Amino acid sequence: MLGLLYEGIDGVTVFNSWKQRDEILAAIAAAPREEPVLLLGHGCPHGLYDMRYGLIITDADAPLLRDRPNLVGIWCYASDYASRHGLKGFFSGMFISEEPEAWVNGVDAEAEEIDGKAWDFAGRFGDMLRAGMPLGDAARELMDPRHVDSDLTRFNYSRLTWRTAGDEPLPVAWNPGKK
Repeated sequence: MLGLLYEGIDGVTVFNSWKQRDEILAAIAAAPREEPVLLLGHGCPHGLYDMRYGLIITDADAPLLRDRPNLVGIWCYASDYASRHGLKGFFSGMFISEEPEAWVNGVDAEAEEIDGKAWDFAGRFGDMLRAGMPLGDAARELMDPRHVDSDLTRFNYSRLTWRTAGDEPLPVAWNPGKK
C-alpha cells in the first residue's frame, strides 16, 4: 500500500530489506539535503524495521537525518522517533493499518475499512507527491479535518505531524470517548 507514495515518480530508489541497511544509509547520506527521503513501513519509537529481522533505521541513525527538512516517516510511532531526535518533515504516529491494531487501540473498525482508508491515504499522498506539491502543503492537506469521517480516521489523522523546526510537540493522545 505504501508503494503508492512513490509509484510512478522518476529517479526513486527503493530498498526493502534490512540486508540493505548499509546501502540505505549510504543513499541517504549521498542524497541532496533538500531531496525528500521517504522512510516507509512498520516501526516503533526506536525506528523503522523489517518485520522479519529488526530495525533498519535506528536511534543511532538520527544524526544522518537531522539536517534534512523533507523527511517522510510513515510507520507506527515515526512521530515519536522524530520528536525524540529533532527531525523535520512529515511523520505518522501510531497508524492503524491492520485489524488487531484497531482492537488494541480501542478503535471500532473492521479490516475492510482499515484497508480502504490506508489505501486512500497512500493514494492521495502519492498523487500529491507525483504532482510536485511541496511536502508542507501535502502534509497540511492530509491533516485537514475534512478527511476525518470515522473513529479510524480520527485516530490515524490526529497523529500526523508536520515538523518544520524539529521541536514541535507530539500529537494529542487518543481519547476514544472524545469526538
